Amino acid sequence: MKKRVLLAACALLTACLAGNAAAEDLRGRIAITGRIGVTDPANGEKADTHGTLLVKTDAGIIGGGGLLFGVDDNIALDLEVTRSGYHTSGLGDAGVTDLAIGAQYRLPERQRWVPYAGAGIDVLINDVGNYVVDTVVGLHIKGGVDYMLMRQVALNAEVKGVEAFNADVRNFAGIKVGEFDPSNVSFTIGARYFFN
Repeated sequence: MKKRVLLAACALLTACLAGNAAAEDLRGRIAITGRIGVTDPANGEKADTHGTLLVKTDAGIIGGGGLLFGVDDNIALDLEVTRSGYHTSGLGDAGVTDLAIGAQYRLPERQRWVPYAGAGIDVLINDVGNYVVDTVVGLHIKGGVDYMLMRQVALNAEVKGVEAFNADVRNFAGIKVGEFDPSNVSFTIGARYFFN
């Protein structure tokens, strides 16, 4: 009888330890993320009869969401869509939709904190005032941390920098009137929900 109780206790302990180890695994897990924050956009340029003028930008709001997929215990792929809006001093209100795909290197979970760093490619769809603006590509780097409230829910904070090509700004007659730089640095907070 004692052997059976001891074997049952060992089996229960093994199952508990395996469950805790599985909670830290990233491989095969899928998460959805939502975030909101502030963005500090780069300045642009506007053509003028006296030369080129600097177009200053104000800080703006950014928000969006995405998907995360764990490839192995430390690497995850992420796909994200964000939208930022802010005011420029010479071209009007600006908006940037950022379609980003990239990878993250995530450290193992320690005391519920999971720091990560990532990089990837962005497609930036721009609109500025009443002008026609090109869509451009760029690259991003980011760093952040997840705080695991439980196995399936985490709070998130992230800093992301995007460096992109300048987009030509044209009036409706097709004449170039300046250049818009969608490069930016943003800070966001949000949450992740892991489905498995």
